[in-house]
Amino acid sequence: MIIDISDSNFRKIFQDKSLYLPIRWDGVDFYNNLENLLNNYCKLIEIEVNYLNEGLKKDRNNFGVLHIKKICNLIKKSVKHYLDGFPAKAYDCFSQVMHLLQQTPLRVYKKSCFEILENYDDRLSLYRVAKVEDNIPYARTRIFHTPYNLRSRVSSSRYSIAGYPSLYLGTSLELCCEEVHYNLNNGFAIASKFKIERNIEYNDTEINVIELALKPQDFFEQNRDDVTYRRRFDEVDLHDPSVRSAYLLWYPLIAASSFIRTNKNHPFAAEYIVPQLLMQWVRSEMATNNEENTDYDHLIGIRYFSCASERASDMGFNYVFPVSGSKISSEYPYCPILAKAFRLTKPYFINEYPDIISCERVLRHDMDIDFIKN
Repeated sequence: MIIDISDSNFRKIFQDKSLYLPIRWDGVDFYNNLENLLNNYCKLIEIEVNYLNEGLKKDRNNFGVLHIKKICNLIKKSVKHYLDGFPAKAYDCFSQVMHLLQQTPLRVYKKSCFEILENYDDRLSLYRVAKVEDNIPYARTRIFHTPYNLRSRVSSSRYSIAGYPSLYLGTSLELCCEEVHYNLNNGFAIASKFKIERNIEYNDTEINVIELALKPQDFFEQNRDDVTYRRRFDEVDLHDPSVRSAYLLWYPLIAASSFIRTNKNHPFAAEYIVPQLLMQWVRSEMATNNEENTDYDHLIGIRYFSCASERASDMGFNYVFPVSGSKISSEYPYCPILAKAFRLTKPYFINEYPDIISCERVLRHDMDIDFIKN
């Protein structure tokens, strides 16, 4: 549902710093914080659309506002159901959110061989970091997703529930270290570079990545001189009116998934409710696609900004890919879809380098990448 929105009206809405992401909240009542945020957002939308309606398609804009309000109300309702102890009802409400959003996609990146053009230059390098206790050589499997036979070690994360592994990757090594709280002075950690396998001879998986990495401030702060700012949007035109119109609809979902966790020592994180519901929907979509089409596999990932801290949110992009549920074999308890979708380097010990950037530089130039089974 497209809303006619001018650049100036879009700016008036999203230059309100109360909408900036990620959100640092008081840690007392998550639902109340979410409700206040979404209610304030709807009010800002209404104010600007009232100005737009004169001389424009009034009915279309008003219907668009109702569409946004419905999305916000469904998100609030799903969180309320979850907090009341009804996760099934929460997912039912959330699936309605995704049904509405799919009618106006924000951006889906095609990452598989099916979309590769001749002489395609794949510049996307992703990284992963894992803390380890021993200073011994590690195989590629050690830095892949947690194997199924060790799923009891999988804690609750932003886009995965406890006990269900996902493959988390980042566009910079420093960002990955920030996510796992590692620095060169606190023990051992290993890192690898990952590349998506786009040769259909090895990987016949259709890979789509949903864009959730857009912050309101990204639309107005693209000319940063800070070399540490590593969030460049080369694949999407932030000045495109259709992108801005779609963002009006997608902002509530992105915002509800972008609360900074207040206490990482507590077993439950209300901040993870919406992103975990989204990952459940992604898994359902993958399962449906893989059941209906046996010619090739489907893999859906999410690109998002870090919510470890405000600083981390500007350090690059995070990617998350869920496991399919099946495994290669009893000897290789890893997801077969992910195993053929990625090649990676052998793990490097980060602490053997003078700094994290030096280690990333070496990884970036390492061309010895292979699948985990080889």
